[in-house]
Amino acid sequence: MSGWKMPKYLILALLVMGLCSENLQAQRLNESSVGLTVPTQRSLVKHNLERVWWGQATVDPHRDRIVHLTLDEINIYAISTSGIITAFNNETGKKLWSTQMGRGNNASYPPVSNSKYVFITVGTKIYSIDRMNGEIDWELQLPTSASTSPTVDEDALYVGTLDGRVYAWNLRKLKELSGESKLPAWRDLAIRWTFQTGDAITTPSLVTPRALVFASQDGSLYSVTLSDRKLTYQFETDAPIATDLAENKNSVYLASEDQNLYCLNILNGIVRWRIRTSFPIRIPVMVLENEVYLSSRKSGLFQLSSETGMEEWWQPLGSTFISMSPTRVYATDELGNLLVLSRKDGALLSAVPLRKYQVKLMNELNDRIFCASESGVILCLKQKDLPFPIRFKHQDKYPILPEVAPEPAADNANTEAPATENPVQ
Repeated sequence: MSGWKMPKYLILALLVMGLCSENLQAQRLNESSVGLTVPTQRSLVKHNLERVWWGQATVDPHRDRIVHLTLDEINIYAISTSGIITAFNNETGKKLWSTQMGRGNNASYPPVSNSKYVFITVGTKIYSIDRMNGEIDWELQLPTSASTSPTVDEDALYVGTLDGRVYAWNLRKLKELSGESKLPAWRDLAIRWTFQTGDAITTPSLVTPRALVFASQDGSLYSVTLSDRKLTYQFETDAPIATDLAENKNSVYLASEDQNLYCLNILNGIVRWRIRTSFPIRIPVMVLENEVYLSSRKSGLFQLSSETGMEEWWQPLGSTFISMSPTRVYATDELGNLLVLSRKDGALLSAVPLRKYQVKLMNELNDRIFCASESGVILCLKQKDLPFPIRFKHQDKYPILPEVAPEPAADNANTEAPATENPVQ
């Protein structure tokens, strides 16, 4: 006896309904980050990449998005538009803590850190956060609006402002005043010195063992002594300084809005070389080992010699430098794909579709690739045949023994282990 057969018109109707449902789902995935998937290990193999870890930053899903990723030698920090900072161990992906700063509506700059604390500017305040547990140690109301991320060493915090002033704050004094509940009324007692320039400070400073180096929109680069703000040199350009300064092997690299890239001796300000480009330089220059990476969203990615400024290669599809390994350079294209390039000649090896991970970290510390979706999914990738991180800078800042944070309470939802399957947003 034959079984019951579904009528052909019903089969056709179900197929059409299924296709419509799939198309609607695909449309929704394209319109938002809902349903975002993490690249599988199988999909990454053809690019000779593998996923190290992924995790979920703390965000308010109704009105929040990730805007900054910042890396130090131990952690990676994700910053949201509502002022939430989430910390992960950058090698294991373990979520360490998340902290809300301010009222959730103030603009923030990427954070910086020293050996114990993370410092972040939110609105007109600077917060000092314990790097291990995320507790706010103190907060400082600034005399005027900050115009960039701070710069920090173990003794002082340096902040540039919109009125062209640089403040050097004594960290030990700030902690002391906070413990005595004297902030912000007595904050001036913690000012080590100030330095006035001719226009706004719009790029973070560089700290050397003896001097602070910073640029102003008045077109000048300044170097002042850390202890008493004595001017050691001033280098003048014909236009405002356009992007963040870069430092490597006693050289400082600065780009001005007249399309010039300068390499100076960081100790005395003497010009080592200068090149003029055919495009405005608005993306920070990256200098690793003996190579300078110059990015332009319209003109491609250039590798230059750090010694002479001469062009080594040019990749017209490249838009922004992301990271590099001993044999590869990783960059984005204009659409947000991750390009895998030959470090030797810039040849395109492959392209990884990571357009949904809109926030990509320009990593000068090691070979890892870090990116985030605006909805807070953090992703770490690496070259498949490199089991351990390749470190390029600040070797002396890595701990001999790993830092271990206290175990959180079992009901703390902000410290879950990194996920191993695709997230459901």
